[in-house]
Amino acid sequence: MATTHCSKSGLTPSEIVDTLMANYSRSEIPQPLPVPVQVEVTVQDIMELSVLSNSFSADIWFSSIWHDQRLAFDHLDSCRANMSFDDNFEKMLWSPNVCIVNTKSTTVHMSPKPNVLLMLMPNGTIWLNYRVKVESPCSMNLERFPIDQQVCSLVFESYSYNTATVSIDWMPIAITVLEDISLPDFDLSGIKTFKHTESYKAGEWYRLTVELRFKRRYGFYILQMYFPTYISVFISWIAFCIDTKALPARIVLGVNSLMSLTFQFGNIIRSLPPVSYIKAIDIWMFTCVAFIFASLLELAFVAYQDKKLLLKSNKSGNTLYAILSFMKYFDPFAEINGSPRLRQQERCLERRKTDDAFTLPSLPFEAIPEESTSLERELVKQRRTNYLKRRRRLLDFGTRIDRISFFAFPSSFLAFNVFYWGFYLQEEQSSS
Repeated sequence: MATTHCSKSGLTPSEIVDTLMANYSRSEIPQPLPVPVQVEVTVQDIMELSVLSNSFSADIWFSSIWHDQRLAFDHLDSCRANMSFDDNFEKMLWSPNVCIVNTKSTTVHMSPKPNVLLMLMPNGTIWLNYRVKVESPCSMNLERFPIDQQVCSLVFESYSYNTATVSIDWMPIAITVLEDISLPDFDLSGIKTFKHTESYKAGEWYRLTVELRFKRRYGFYILQMYFPTYISVFISWIAFCIDTKALPARIVLGVNSLMSLTFQFGNIIRSLPPVSYIKAIDIWMFTCVAFIFASLLELAFVAYQDKKLLLKSNKSGNTLYAILSFMKYFDPFAEINGSPRLRQQERCLERRKTDDAFTLPSLPFEAIPEESTSLERELVKQRRTNYLKRRRRLLDFGTRIDRISFFAFPSSFLAFNVFYWGFYLQEEQSSS
């Protein structure tokens, strides 16, 4: 096996640098043009993804690699490997000035010195690396919140040189993630890289874009948002099992459920930015409010019908009272013999006129005395029959409506859940 031998020149790194920089001009662009520059990014950590500010913060290393034949030193010392320098030497060299153009802020880490590494290889290849903290925008779309995915981007350009001077491109392995990155609300689900040309008034620039796709962890929202709304809707259905005459209890259940749902919705709104479109959580909340409000409307409808039937019953009682009072003037035996049954009916009807309108009517339906006239007996029998019919209708109507609602409301809510979760979970699968 052949062994490669090298001859040491005895030059120190400082002497090599002095020799290279003797005829070096920072303002002179390396040849040939355009200068090929390769870019590579290493994601060290992602600290925050803010929905309110539409941005994310991350620590990254990004490197620019290009070749400058003027800095080749293999002819000076063939045995020397790469030489490393700090940011002071970088200021003496020509660089493509690759920067992140879409960040809100970019800060080079100082720990304690600036985290800048410049590596010079024997053939004149330069590897320039920065460790920076960046805050970059995200194109937030909350239409599917909280079952959503968000995309954040970093855009690299040569700030000083257009396509005629510098040609930047991604390295074969463009993006490296040091470890699995997960945030309290998000998981890093994918990374994509692009290259395209951007036109400005000064010319055309090559642009490199890296997109970071984040998938929201919605387990927290299931427990903190969806589950309480389920409870509120279920509580509103308990009113269907309570007697239709227990209006206060049923009203309290419905109103409390509606108020708790409103408070929950307010807490959600405070944690999200104001947007003009409808979100998935808005559809859920509005539907839950509609179900609870519909249960209150059902209660109002049943109470109104009960009142209506009671008023009809009271009206028929007043009519009978007028007929019996009128009979008194045409019954020749009413004043002589007296009519105990007639007087008893009059007293009952007088009491009934002062009863509350929502109290079920009652008349003493004991056996009719033999001395009562046939007309009186017929009217009392008719009164008894009508009373029993109305009482049965009064009791059965509300119960029948509640029974229908007890099955209709959960069935409708179940159908909504199947559609809602099926649609958004399917959208999540297709987006992934």
